[in-house]
Amino acid sequence: MIKAVIFDFDGLIFDTETYELESYQSIYKKYNVEFPLQRWYESIGTNFVFDPYEKLIHSDTKLDKNEICKERTAIFEDSIVKKPPRDGVIHYFEQAKELGLKVALASSSTKKWIYRFLEMLDLEKYFDLIYTADDVTEVKPNPELYLKVLEHFGIQPNEAVVFEDSPNGSLAAIRANIPCVVVPNAATQNLVFDHQVAMRINSMKEIELSELLQKLSLK
Repeated sequence: MIKAVIFDFDGLIFDTETYELESYQSIYKKYNVEFPLQRWYESIGTNFVFDPYEKLIHSDTKLDKNEICKERTAIFEDSIVKKPPRDGVIHYFEQAKELGLKVALASSSTKKWIYRFLEMLDLEKYFDLIYTADDVTEVKPNPELYLKVLEHFGIQPNEAVVFEDSPNGSLAAIRANIPCVVVPNAATQNLVFDHQVAMRINSMKEIELSELLQKLSLK
C-alpha cells in the first residue's frame, strides 16, 4: 500500500530546467557560439561539475564572465516571471492529501534555491518533508536523498512512489528500489531513461493520481 509520494523539484514541479537552458542558449546565440548541449543534459538532476559559461568565455578572451553571468541571469529571471508550476502538479498535491498520503520533496538543488521558488509559488504548505542537497553527502543519482525520506517516514521502498523528470533523478529512485514515474519536460523529453522506470507520462494532467497509483499496484 502506498503511504508516501516523493517529488523532485527542478523541471518536475517548476520547469526551471527548460527556462535555464533557454537562457544559456540565448546568450550563446548572441555571441554566435554553439552551446554544449550534451554536457548540459548530463548535468540535469545532479551536481555534475560543469561550467556552462566555459566554452563561451574561451571563444572570446574579451568577454567578462561576471558580466555574461549577469546577462544570462537576467534572461532567466525575466522568463520565470508569473510562470506557474507544471500542469497538474498542484492537483496531485491536493489529491495526495485527500488520499491521506505523506508528500515529500527531494531535490539535488540547494535549500536556498528550492525555498526561493516554493515561496514564490506558494507551495511549501503541501509538503510534510523537504530534503535538499544541504541534507545529504551525495545528491542524485546517488539514492541518499530518497533513502532519507524512507527513513524519516519509517516506510519501505514499495510503500512510496517517486516522480522525476531526469535520468539522473530516476536512477536515484531506482537505486533506492522505489517505483519511479517519469514526467519529462521540454528539456529532458528526448533523453534516455533507465528501462526500470515504472511508468512514463507527459504531464500530471493526463492521469489522476489515484488512477496512476492503482496502475502501479497492478504491475
